[in-house]
Amino acid sequence: MLVDRGGFWYRVLVARYGESDGRLEVGGRSVSKWWRELAKISDGVGEGGGGWLSDRVFRRVGNGRNTLFWTDRWVGDVSVCMSFSRLFDLTLNKSSTVADMYSLGWEVGGEAWRWRRRLWVWEEEMVEEGHNLLNDFIVQTNVTNRWQWLPNITGGYTVRGAYQILTSNDNLVLDDTGALVWHKQVPLKVSILAWRLLRDRLPTKNNLLRRDILHNATILCVAGCGNDESTSHLFLHSDSFGSLWQHIRNWLGVSGVDPYNICDHFIQFTNSLGISTKRRSLMQLMWLLCVWIIWTKRNNIIFNNIQTLMLELMKKIKHYSFWWLKANKTIFVFASEKWWSDPLQYLGVD
Repeated sequence: MLVDRGGFWYRVLVARYGESDGRLEVGGRSVSKWWRELAKISDGVGEGGGGWLSDRVFRRVGNGRNTLFWTDRWVGDVSVCMSFSRLFDLTLNKSSTVADMYSLGWEVGGEAWRWRRRLWVWEEEMVEEGHNLLNDFIVQTNVTNRWQWLPNITGGYTVRGAYQILTSNDNLVLDDTGALVWHKQVPLKVSILAWRLLRDRLPTKNNLLRRDILHNATILCVAGCGNDESTSHLFLHSDSFGSLWQHIRNWLGVSGVDPYNICDHFIQFTNSLGISTKRRSLMQLMWLLCVWIIWTKRNNIIFNNIQTLMLELMKKIKHYSFWWLKANKTIFVFASEKWWSDPLQYLGVD
């Protein structure tokens, strides 16, 4: 009903509730409770839902006529307006469809990019990132758009499948880890990466296969271990990448094993030094830094053909963690030798 924007019922809803940027409005205080709750589910903010629907549907674009370029999730892991929120604020084409933008020309200098003011240099760099995202995408005029249910691509959406998702314990675990990814001494880009990782939204090869971007022959782990590149394998159980966790434990003097689940691993690792606030904060920072290093190394292998030894990765862990803490005035001593040998005593958390 909502996809057919020229249909009778869509026009009825527009007349009753209004439309903004190509989306139906929720309406004012007089709106029915049924419509308000339905809109919350659509936006992913329903009670207890926390984005469960929007995180699990994807718009498979053919001709692009009924797919909103900025606000529908059709390319990448999130909608374009979320990936490039600054550009969305500046664009004059907020309600344009994919077909509209394609016909106007979304290449460099294309007429699709219309802004309410001249862009700054750093904003133009964001536009260039958008160009790179769209480079390989081709609108197929004879193919209709369709919604895809990510938890079951072949079988599609079922009420039973949605019920199982809503009643599982995964949402409770994500609530526990959601607050941990935001650390005042960690760069925002690292926290965002961890947030996507905990929801299995990183473009690992398995996830790209689910979206028909890769083929079966290309989904093996870049470490050369012969296993598929799933999230848990890449970050926890790969002989090359996963061993980094034990090296960090040895450096900190902590013992432990790695659970299979990413969320469980985050919680366990963060609390492995005890319940002291300083200890938990340190382990939280180390976990976030480690996943950043692993993802960076993985991308360097794929895109730059750069191999890095484990010794070099540990040096990066020690270097970045020292300067992240020092930049936020947690560490007041300038000499770092003691940090490299005994970080817990250096921070005074023993």
